[in-house]
Parts: sequence; structure tokens; C-alpha cells
Amino acid sequence: MTLLRRAQASLTLCLALAAVFLPTAAVAASPSFGTPTAVADLGQPITFTSEISGDDIAGVDVLVRLAFDSTVIVFAAQPGPTAGTWQVTQSIDIGTSALCECVSDGNSAPNTHFDFQFRVRAADGTTTVGPLAQGVVEDTRFAWRTFSDGMVAVHWYAGDDAFAQGAADLANGAIDRASELLGATLPRPVDLFIYDTQQALLDAVSPNRENIAGEAHQDIQTMFVWLPHDEGIQDFNAEVVRHELTHLVFDAATKNPYHGPPRWLNEGTAVYLSVGYSDYYRSFVTTAVRTHTLLPLDGIAGLFPATQDGFYLAYGESVAAVDFFVRTYGEPKLWDLVRSYAQGMTDDDAFTAATGAGVADFNAAWFASLDEDVPAPLGPQPGPTGPVPPDWAPGGATPGPTLAPGQTPATPRPTATPAPGQPGQPSAVDGLTRVVSLAIWLIVIVAVVALVGYLLLGRNRAPRPPRGW
Repeated sequence: MTLLRRAQASLTLCLALAAVFLPTAAVAASPSFGTPTAVADLGQPITFTSEISGDDIAGVDVLVRLAFDSTVIVFAAQPGPTAGTWQVTQSIDIGTSALCECVSDGNSAPNTHFDFQFRVRAADGTTTVGPLAQGVVEDTRFAWRTFSDGMVAVHWYAGDDAFAQGAADLANGAIDRASELLGATLPRPVDLFIYDTQQALLDAVSPNRENIAGEAHQDIQTMFVWLPHDEGIQDFNAEVVRHELTHLVFDAATKNPYHGPPRWLNEGTAVYLSVGYSDYYRSFVTTAVRTHTLLPLDGIAGLFPATQDGFYLAYGESVAAVDFFVRTYGEPKLWDLVRSYAQGMTDDDAFTAATGAGVADFNAAWFASLDEDVPAPLGPQPGPTGPVPPDWAPGGATPGPTLAPGQTPATPRPTATPAPGQPGQPSAVDGLTRVVSLAIWLIVIVAVVALVGYLLLGRNRAPRPPRGW
């Protein structure tokens, strides 16, 4: 047997002995998941639960995302009430959380559909994801019926089938008109939830508000309205449906990840297409002009005032400004303006492209059409300009010295805030600082010298014999 073969045989024998006598490392089994569940009742925290087994579970998370959205919200799970279960109970507004990519505390609106799954983290950091499941927030207070027609699914609990058909016809007509004018189509059919009383609507979507008859939630493609079944679909009810559905089409026409349109333009367009600049809304603007309390448009570009008078005035001003835009530039320009926001344009860029001037100029022109002056903004203002040294005035700088031939300018020294005392002279604080700094350096030098001496002396000493000698 050659030397190479002997080496190979010895290696094989060693490996065989190692396999017999050395302890074998146990391979961790992948975690096993049960069917995940979610309990999502209206107005209550959502509870996510799953059975999970495995011998390498360093941590468990729950991944939640809004249906038709890719933003994932992560929650840390804890062991559940029974062995082998993991659970999360969380108050969360899933729609708002998906929008802000954060955890928005609160309650999710009815008809919020969401996906969720559990994820196990092993000790080495690797992760295993369990099966995907779906959940929906339900308003279980009423026995809902559903009627689908065209781009609308009507959900109602009071009234007959004809009532639901009338609501569907009205909604489909509003969607068609808004889509034609705004040049956008809805990504999927709309769920229309009809509440028979205003309080039932408020309890479902806006417990802390009192001035609404409907709300559109673009994130879940759902609108909620108050339509009393015993009154039929009258003018006001029709206005509410058209108004909220226009919001959904407006959002589809302007959707972009950068910058949304001002709220007054959104609400003004919805009112303009649902009822127009009616005498009802005109009365709020007329009163504000008479009392000189008209709000500039930048004051209603975000949230509207919370007071009832301010709330309705904001709506009146919104449709008044849109009506002024149409009378000045024409409807086609308005639809071009709305659609331009889909490119993520700023307000000034969008208005300049449509009218040749920015939002402030449009606001000033609208105020002038009402014989009003734009009021000065409220809140902190820049301080008045006080006297300045003559050298600071334009053209008043003192000329520097003339350089001798061959001389170069000195490198400027960094500026610093002068310490208390005479300008340019060292103060008592400066002297004390130097003394303290010198003392610290002396202490450091003495400590270093003492340490070096100790090491040198210790190295020359004979080692002490251990005890027992």
C-alpha cells in the first residue's frame, strides 16, 4: 500500500470513529404554524392569534397590511393564554397606518379588509413566515343586506330593495360623471354603506365629530352615508352620495406618492359636481364677506375648522373658489389643474401651469372679486428690522488697508463669539480657563511619570515564591 493510500485509509478510519463516539448536533426543526385567526369587531382592538410549535423560537411577530396595499406594519407577539399559542391585541387604524407607514393608534373603519401572517425569528436571526390569512373589520350592530350593480355594492339594513336600487343608480351616475370630467376610473367597485340614522354613522366612522352626513375612505374604496329609508332619496341625500363618490374619483385622479392637492380644492370640486355653488353655500361666504371674516385659501388647505360655523364656511369658500376658477378660466382648465396633481406637482407649479400664476395670486384675485383684501396671516411674524452699523449697509463697508507691493492678504481667522469683558481683551474667565487647563496637564504628566516608575521598579524586583515553599 502506497503512502497516499495509507493516509486515505487513516483519514477514513478517523472519520468513522468520530461519527461513532462524538456527540451529534441536533438539527433544529422548522417551526410549525396553525391556522391564524383575527377578531376585528368595530370599535375594539384587533386580536391576532396562531398556534406555533418549534424548538428554536427566539421571537414571534405579526405582519399586517391593508388589502390591495404593500405597506407592512409589524407587531411583536407574546405567548397566548394557552400553551403553544402566540397572540397580539392591538388598537390600530390600519388604513391610516398604511398611509403613514407607522402604527396609528385608534380603530379601523368598517369594511377594512387586511392581510396578516405570523413570523418566527430563530436564535441565529433567520425567519420563517407562516400562512397568509385575511380579516375584515365588521359593524355587527345591524343585519346587513348587499345589492351589487355596476361599480357599486350597496350595503343597507333599513328599507326595501327599491331603496337600494335607487341608491345604486344614483351612485353609478355620480361615478360616471366624475370619471368623465376628471379623466380617471376607479380601480375596483365601491362599497356603499347606508346608515339609517346620523348617530349610527357617527358611531361607525367618526365618533368625535358631529357635522357629517357621509365620509369617503379611499384607502378601502368605501363610502359611508346617512340616508333615512323612510324619506327616500331626496335632494340632500342625492347630494351626499354624489359628493362622497366624487371624492373617490378625485383621489384616483390625483393619486401620487409626493404631494396631494389642497383640501379646499378637493372639497370644492366635490361640492361643485354634487350641487354646485348653491344659495346654501353662498350664504356662508356672503356673511363672511360682510363681517370681514373670510378665510384665505391657504388657511383651509389642510384641516377645516372644527367649529360648526367655521366648518360650513370652509365648505362654502371651497366651492366659491372653484366656481370663481371656472368662471375665470373655464371648466377644462379646472380638470387640467386637478389631473396635474397626479404628477406630484406643488400647488404653485400646478396653478402656474393652469393659470400662469401661483396659489397666492389666485387667492388674491378671488378676494378682489369679492371686494375684500387678503388679511395678514395670524401667528408669529418676523421681527421688525432695527438699526444696523453703517458698515453693514449696502455699499457702506469700510475699505481695508492697501497692501504693500508683494504683500499677500492674511488668511482670515474663524469668527467666534466674544466672551464677557472688553471687546478684543482677555477676560477673567479666559485667565481662569488657562489656569485650570495647565493644572490638568500637570496632573496628567505626574500620573504618567509615576506609572512608568512603578512599572520599572516592579520589573526589577525578584518574584515572590508561592506559599508552601
